[in-house]
Amino acid sequence: MCNELITLVTTVRTRNDRGFEETERTVRQEIFAEVRSAGVIEKYEAQRAGVDISAIFKVDTDSYRAKLVDGRRPDMIEHDGVTYRIHDVRRKGAYKKTEIVCKGV
Repeated sequence: MCNELITLVTTVRTRNDRGFEETERTVRQEIFAEVRSAGVIEKYEAQRAGVDISAIFKVDTDSYRAKLVDGRRPDMIEHDGVTYRIHDVRRKGAYKKTEIVCKGV
């Protein structure tokens, strides 16, 4: 059940006509999610790949797509005062849910 409010943080960089970055802004958008900790198997699999998985957030796929900024995926998630860096985004089941796999910052 998606009953927790999380904040998707997207960094948007704009470039000038010569391709150099000119400005950077951060867009924060809230979305409801199901929050769960990474399971033992997931943690061990990630550790073998050199990644420390901290949390997994499940969101509605359509709601997630609506929150993309210029088609860009968010960089981080903020929840309960903790900032997580997004490691992987994957769709589960019949594509009704999207899992966002995060590691602590």
